[in-house]
Amino acid sequence: MKRRLGDRRGRPRFEIMGDLWGTLDIVVGMPLLNVGPGGALVQSTVPLTPQSVHHVAVSCQGEQTPTSVQVRHVRPVVGSDGRQYYLIGLEFLFMPSTLLSQIESWMIGGQRVAAGLM
Repeated sequence: MKRRLGDRRGRPRFEIMGDLWGTLDIVVGMPLLNVGPGGALVQSTVPLTPQSVHHVAVSCQGEQTPTSVQVRHVRPVVGSDGRQYYLIGLEFLFMPSTLLSQIESWMIGGQRVAAGLM
């Protein structure tokens, strides 16, 4: 590929003819409002598509546990600050033993800990 005068790119560029599909990963933190062995309720500023599947990491006390979830329901709500949020019901599709142990300890201990979904 011949470089044009004034082109300072260090690598060649290629012209794409037609459609080129790709993926984009975005990390958005969502507060965990309710959790059980089957799923979780999270709060988000971004609505997720019902039935969509997402790969997430549940974060608690500095540890992240990866898992997969499926969106079961999305409900718009207005927060006390007047902003619109979405309550999103998630079903765990894969339950790592470390996550199950953490959820069980929350349920037994009745703890309210800072946890989130990323």
